[in-house]
Amino acid sequence: MGIMDFVRGGVQEMIIARPDAAKQHIVYKHPERTIPKWSQLTIGADEAAVFFRDGALVGVLRTAGVGQRHTLDTGNIPFLSNLVDSVTGGNIFITDLYFVTMRPIRDTKFGGPLQAMKDPELEITVSPRIFGTFQWRIAEPDRFIVNYLGLGDQTSNDRVESFIQTKFMNAAKKTVPNFVIRQKIEVQALGAYHDELGQSFLQKCDDLSEIGVQFLGLGDFSINFSEEEMKRLQEAQDKYAEIKAKKRAKDELGAGNYMQYAAAEAMLGAGQGMAKGGGEGGGMMQGGMGFGMGMAMANMYGQQVQGMPGYGPQGGMPPQGGMPPQGYPQQGYPQQQGAPTMPQGGAAAAAAPAGGQAICTQCGARVPPGKFCAECGAAMGPPQPKPCTGCNLVNPPGAKFCANCGTRVPA
Repeated sequence: MGIMDFVRGGVQEMIIARPDAAKQHIVYKHPERTIPKWSQLTIGADEAAVFFRDGALVGVLRTAGVGQRHTLDTGNIPFLSNLVDSVTGGNIFITDLYFVTMRPIRDTKFGGPLQAMKDPELEITVSPRIFGTFQWRIAEPDRFIVNYLGLGDQTSNDRVESFIQTKFMNAAKKTVPNFVIRQKIEVQALGAYHDELGQSFLQKCDDLSEIGVQFLGLGDFSINFSEEEMKRLQEAQDKYAEIKAKKRAKDELGAGNYMQYAAAEAMLGAGQGMAKGGGEGGGMMQGGMGFGMGMAMANMYGQQVQGMPGYGPQGGMPPQGGMPPQGYPQQGYPQQQGAPTMPQGGAAAAAAPAGGQAICTQCGARVPPGKFCAECGAAMGPPQPKPCTGCNLVNPPGAKFCANCGTRVPA
């Protein structure tokens, strides 16, 4: 070997560092076990060098500083005395040298199915799936190798991260159900609790300190469901929304008014259903008549309910048992002729002729029947519903033909 070859080879052996091509490895093992004394060791600010011999941990070094290197000598680094090869007269260190990355590892993926849980709002059991990323770092490189990775040849990042990912997913499985129960929120709303869930994950992953790993935070994540689960959730949400709307209406309107509201909704639904019926040609006319009839029936039913004892301004509940109010059929017995007749008394009787005269609702005077009061000029009131001469159905005010049998309603 020429002198230049010796110098070139000696200089190459004396400079020890992680090569640039291996910077992406979380753990990189130096390929040579023999290192000459006085070698210059370069350690990056984001990594640590861990020395082993015969399977035992010897020591750990961090960066020497900007533009600085560690000179491998027992006088500078005392623990190197455990690495000296006495056969070579103390000029060679024998060691397994590992470079361990200590910077944060970001965007590590995790995901999979969570255990079945009960949604506290919808009260159904669902099986969500979670997918996302998290950040972590190796806080104690020597403990990470000894208690988890072990000594061996060059290790891939997949192997290094696999256990960490499994641990984090186990933490998610424990955290999410407890969080849903404790906060009493819908499972689909978990995305709005990113920070709170992240803190809970960190608390559940504290057992990883035994292998020298520290979780830094939760990245983006999503919770989704299978197609079948989504269908169940949508049906449950629709039902829940309907129940809440009815409860809110009942609370705002009160018991008596809510019954009027419910009756009106039912009547309007019937009218709209009739409006959608009918074939070509007669569809438009039947639709208009059906919708109008539904509106009129709703208004008329509301007026009837207000006129019943126990409802209206007096409040209270409808009579339990006994006879129904005057003008209403007994429950369980059909009427003898067509639809129900209007109840006697109430608002309609106030404007009805009495002995050939009418009572003005404004001034109270008895005047001849007409559109306007002969005493004060006030309107005598809105047109009243009229019974059909053919089937006795009470038609809405202004109707020209009976909605039940088609008979012309007298003006």
